[in-house]
Amino acid sequence: MKFIQLVPSLLLTSAIVALLTTPAKSQEKLSIAVNKSKASTDSKSSSQLATLGTKIPQVKPITEIRRLSEIKRPSQSAQTLLVQSPTPPNTPTTEIVQVTGVKANPTSKGLELILQTSSGQQLQLLNRSAGKSFIVDIPSAQLRLPSGDGFTFRSLAPIAGVSEIIVTNFNANTIRVTVAGRAKLPTIELFDSPNGV
Repeated sequence: MKFIQLVPSLLLTSAIVALLTTPAKSQEKLSIAVNKSKASTDSKSSSQLATLGTKIPQVKPITEIRRLSEIKRPSQSAQTLLVQSPTPPNTPTTEIVQVTGVKANPTSKGLELILQTSSGQQLQLLNRSAGKSFIVDIPSAQLRLPSGDGFTFRSLAPIAGVSEIIVTNFNANTIRVTVAGRAKLPTIELFDSPNGV
C-alpha cells in the first residue's frame, strides 16, 4: 500500500525538480519611454534600434473626448435621404425677373406649362421631388402682372395622373411651381424657349 502512495509523490517531486532546474529561454523586449522631445531607450542605443528593423510610431494621446450628444448622427429617415436638395446658383443675380403670365397648354405628350417673362430672360430652375409632388423653385423671379400686382396660378386635374399644378410666389424673390401627381410622381421635362420656360 505504501508503494501506491510513493509513486505519485515521486512523480510530483520529479516534475518540480525538472521545472526548477531547466533554464528559461526568453528574449528581452525593448522598452520605450515616449517623451515630447524624443524617444529614449533604457538599455539599447539608437544603433541597436536600427539593427532591429522595426519602427516604433509615436502616439499622440487623446486629450479631448467628445460627448455622445456632440457627435452629429446621420439622418435615418427615408424621406430626408431620398429628397434631392436644390443646389445654390453658381452666379448669384440680384435682378428680379418679372414673370407676367403662366399658361397650361395640353399637348400630344401631356401638358406644357409656360412661364412668360417681360423681356424673354432665361430663368434658373432648381428642381426636387417630395412624395408624389415635383417641385421647381425659380430664384430671382416673381409673379407680377404688367400692372405690378402679384398673382397665383392654379390648375386642378389638368391631365390624367396630375391632380394639381400650382405656381405661386414662394418668398420675396422665388417662384415655386408644384406639380402634384395622383398615384405617383409625374414625369416632368424642363426646357427653356424664347417664349418662356
